[in-house]
Amino acid sequence: MKNLELLPLSAEVKKRLEEFAKQYRRYGHIVIEIVSYSEGRLIVRAEQKDLVNDKFLSKKELTERVREMFKGEIPEDWKLTVSAVNFDRKDIDNITVDWIKGRMDKLGLKAKHLSNYTGIDKCTVSSVLSGDKDLTKWHKVAMYYFFKYYEVANF
Repeated sequence: MKNLELLPLSAEVKKRLEEFAKQYRRYGHIVIEIVSYSEGRLIVRAEQKDLVNDKFLSKKELTERVREMFKGEIPEDWKLTVSAVNFDRKDIDNITVDWIKGRMDKLGLKAKHLSNYTGIDKCTVSSVLSGDKDLTKWHKVAMYYFFKYYEVANF
């Protein structure tokens, strides 16, 4: 669990919390991390990264699981705030070749730029953009996060 060292807890308690988090990550694809701790106020983030048995947990369900995980492990006078993130991959699933081309035009990018920044070889990028090759899940993820970062970072 990320940032567990921020908590003023015994090594034994930290070890149990780490094990709980590891089990959630392994079996539920749920990532739990400590966002901050200050003066008895603990903020924890939880996100389900992938569907498990075609099921995703709501924010309420994620919050309940995290609260249960910390119950009895942290002092009762601590205020626990859980920031649960909904599982939603529609934005990535909706990526098409036209979407990619539109972003490329808007940002003045060519296939070689996509290849350099994403690690997808230029031949594959060209084949995808021409329609000769289908977009895979991994191509969509790479393009989604590349454009998301590129627009924010203003290379």
